[in-house]
Amino acid sequence: MITLANDNTPYNPKMGDGSKGVVQCKHGGSTNHAYLWGSLTGVSSEYVLIDSFTSDALKELVLTPYLLISSSNSSISGAVNAATKVYVDETR
Repeated sequence: MITLANDNTPYNPKMGDGSKGVVQCKHGGSTNHAYLWGSLTGVSSEYVLIDSFTSDALKELVLTPYLLISSSNSSISGAVNAATKVYVDETR
């Protein structure tokens, strides 16, 4: 299990393309939202919004080769408040 970096650093899942994962958000408060972005290429202009975390949540998702979290639902920039944590546990 890993914790996604709150500073927009991309994470590359280790199980390869097409793996699944359980994603948990431990939400840190009413304004500490986290937005999960993914990309097949890792090019910053090609990330798409996968999911929004505005409260505690646990979800199973297909993992893209590049994942990151942002405090914005419209761009990958914006560090997530340290009180909010997003964890990824890869599965097959």
